[in-house]
Amino acid sequence: MIREEITAMFDSIADILQIKGEDPGKVKMYHNLAITISYALPDEIRSPFDYELLSNVRGIGPATLEKIAELVNTGKCQYYEDLKASIPAGVMELLSISGVGPSTAARLYQVLNIDSLEALQKAIDEQRLQGLKGMGKKTEEKIKLGLEALLRHKKLRLMGYVLPDALALVDCLASSLPACRNISIAGDLRRKTETIRDIQIVAVCPDASDIHAALRNTGLITNIHSDWTESGGSATLAGDVNMEFKLLDAKDFGAGMVYFTGSESHIKELNARANQAGLEPLSWPSPEWTKGRSEEEIYNSLELPYIIPELREGTGEISASVSGKLPKLIETADIRGDLHIHSTWSDGHQTIQAMAEAARNLGYEYIAFCDHSVSSKIANGLDIERILNKMIELREINEKVGGIEILMGAEVDILKNGDLDYPDEILEKLDVVIASIHSGFNMDEASMTKRIISAIENRFVHILGHPTGRLLAKRDPYLANMDAVIEAAAENKKVLEINSYPDRLDLKDTHIRKAKEKGVKMVINTDAHSISDLNLIKYGVYTA
Repeated sequence: MIREEITAMFDSIADILQIKGEDPGKVKMYHNLAITISYALPDEIRSPFDYELLSNVRGIGPATLEKIAELVNTGKCQYYEDLKASIPAGVMELLSISGVGPSTAARLYQVLNIDSLEALQKAIDEQRLQGLKGMGKKTEEKIKLGLEALLRHKKLRLMGYVLPDALALVDCLASSLPACRNISIAGDLRRKTETIRDIQIVAVCPDASDIHAALRNTGLITNIHSDWTESGGSATLAGDVNMEFKLLDAKDFGAGMVYFTGSESHIKELNARANQAGLEPLSWPSPEWTKGRSEEEIYNSLELPYIIPELREGTGEISASVSGKLPKLIETADIRGDLHIHSTWSDGHQTIQAMAEAARNLGYEYIAFCDHSVSSKIANGLDIERILNKMIELREINEKVGGIEILMGAEVDILKNGDLDYPDEILEKLDVVIASIHSGFNMDEASMTKRIISAIENRFVHILGHPTGRLLAKRDPYLANMDAVIEAAAENKKVLEINSYPDRLDLKDTHIRKAKEKGVKMVINTDAHSISDLNLIKYGVYTA
């Protein structure tokens, strides 16, 4: 079990208690426990739970230890399960809406009896939210937009969280099914698209019942559906992710991997070339000319070089391949460092030294610690006195830890007027200044664009952090003219960040392409808050 699962449980307990209107002191206690645990526990906690991990941590008593041990050892905590059962499940779902916190959810539930997303939609349509004290038309509109975004993205899953489980499942099936060959991920997930609706698995397997039995034994599947035939079927992966299995004859595997991987636009372009060559279009079942051929051979038959899955989007890769201009994609092995790391100085979970040593073990040449600035109160942002003290500590650690250059940086908030929240005399002392927006998302496009460009024009800023502010499947990008932002970055020779965090992947691929065309430099960072987060760099690489 990972640490974040444990801290999420204690935060959820606090949220439910607040929604139920219980003692604010108790609510605060559970939130504080989540924070304490996030700093005290390692990234991964194994069963049986080792009480010594927290036995000497201030604020962690026997009752808390028992809750953690029960969760780690059994996968559940009965107190938490009982608490969840005490309110309608839909009430907790309200917290998934951008702009709705526990206090707002509590008022919606207690005063207006809103216990589901559907009930909230009805109340908004009837303008009943405006009747709540302190909640006018502007707040209602903000919640309405948040609800619309949530419903729009509700069935989407984030590639960065689904891919590890999908790969683990494929490994389990491959090792337990010697009669089945060439088990592989296809579809959106193979193309590494930022969000997916379902997982497609293509396999050469003579007997569907073998797949059934193996799926039950993986521990990763929560439901095997009743739609199975000899050609495949579906199942549900843990996390409520739908999976579609395509069982093929060996001679159809190459065609299946082409057809079930490419986007609709990509396949349409391939079929235009097939038509020109007098070949049947790619479809399913596969046409005769593809049988027995590998993916590479099928592309070659259309007078194309092999096109890697990540490029099969129908966005110009066919014409680029014809003219010999397919790009050489960056790989994780090309990464030399990470310029956006947080430490325990702000809201990170590990010290500067621990993070630096972990980065050195990854073979990195440099790493920059960009903890939050003073305005980010919720993230323990550093005031001027603390950032000066951090500079001293970082200098000492740089002398102690060899084999990697440790840079002093800050992730500085861009205020609503476009100013940064550190004075120039602090900014000029930093090796790396990342300017980011962490609040005030609901500005109109012109104002937000002006705000961002003002930060880009600041002579001390090096990087614009997570430039669009989106949280995938949860919060839409803030309104900004990204063409103008990219143009400003080009004119001022500033760097745009490709944030690797699975929830962000910001910049997105289309903006990356535009930035590259304008000659704007980009940097792939993790925004890591723990040692394990350093491994998220691959998702930024996939996006780039």
